[in-house]
Amino acid sequence: MTNTRQQEEFIKGIVSLVKDLDGSQLSRKAAFEAGTISQDEAEKYLQFIWSGPNKLYRMAAALKPALKNRIDYYGIGRKLLMVDEIPVGELPFRDKDIPEFGAVKVAALGNPPLIEYGIRRIVFPTFQLARAYRVSYDDLLVRLFPIFDRAKERVAIATAIAEDKEIFALLKLASEVGPNPWVQVTPGSPITKGAIFDAAGLLENNQLQAFSLVMNPIRYRELMKGLTSTEIDQVTLNVITETGGIGSAWGMNLLVSTKIDASAIYLTTTPEKLGLIPLRKDFESKVADLPWKSAYYVCSYENIGFGIHNTYGVIRIEMAGRSYTPGAYNEVPQF
Repeated sequence: MTNTRQQEEFIKGIVSLVKDLDGSQLSRKAAFEAGTISQDEAEKYLQFIWSGPNKLYRMAAALKPALKNRIDYYGIGRKLLMVDEIPVGELPFRDKDIPEFGAVKVAALGNPPLIEYGIRRIVFPTFQLARAYRVSYDDLLVRLFPIFDRAKERVAIATAIAEDKEIFALLKLASEVGPNPWVQVTPGSPITKGAIFDAAGLLENNQLQAFSLVMNPIRYRELMKGLTSTEIDQVTLNVITETGGIGSAWGMNLLVSTKIDASAIYLTTTPEKLGLIPLRKDFESKVADLPWKSAYYVCSYENIGFGIHNTYGVIRIEMAGRSYTPGAYNEVPQF
C-alpha cells in the first residue's frame, strides 16, 4: 500500500473500529487515540475489515461523516486583536502613550466589560475559559462517525463563540467610550461604500490604518448587492465571480460573524494598535471517563484575556439610527 494521506486517514478509521484482529470488541481508547501504525499492522487490519462478516459495512462505518444541519462556526475575534503569549507568573499589561480616552477590558468571563479612564498603564486580567461535551457509552456503540473527533470539534466551536462574544462586546463599548463619532446610515437603508469610506476617513484622521470591517452576514450581503463592477478593482471582482463573496476590499479585511449584532458595523485598525489578547494557556482538549455517569466528557481549557487599549482605533457604523456624542462617557469624576 502506498503511504498517502488518504490511506493514513482510512487506516485511522479502521483502527478506531477494532481493538485486535479477532474483532471481539471495540476499544474506546483506540477510537480516541487512533494514530500512525506500521505498514504490516495496516495490512492486517485492512485484511480483517475486508474479509470480516460485515465486510464493506465496517469500512463504510469507518469513513461515514456526521450529518450537520449548518456550517460549523469559525472564530474571527483573534484576527482583530494582537495575541500575546504570557509566560507563567508574568502580568499582562501595556503602558498607554495617550491616556485621555478610556480603555476597555474583560474582567472575567460573563461579566460586563470594564472601563478605565485617565490611565497610563492598563493591566489585562486573564481567566479560565472552559467547555465540555458529553459522549455517552451508548454513542460509542451506535454512532457511525468518529465521535471523539467530532466532540473535540464541538468544544472548539463553543470556545470560539465564547471568545468572539467577549470581543464583540468590547468593540461595542469601545465605540461608546472612545473619541470617534459614529457614522450614521439611514435606518432601513443598506450599507454603502460611501459610509465605509467615511468611517475609514475618521480612522485615518487619527493616523491609524483602516484594517478590518466586522459585520453580520445580513450587512455583508447588503454590501455585496450594492456594489457594481465600477466600484471595485478587477482582482476583487474576480474573487466575487469565483466564490460569490470576498474576504477583503479597498485594502480592508471583511470579517463576518453571526454572533455580532446586525444593528452596527465596526471598522478597526491593525491588531497591534487596537488591543490585546493575553494568552497564558492556549486551547487544549482532554477526555475524562466518568463511569458513574456512563459517559466520557471531552473538556477544553484555555487561560485568556481580552482588552482594547486604544479606543481611537474603533469606528462604529450605526444602522439603527441611534445617536452618540463623542467623549460623553469620558468625563472623569472629580473627587
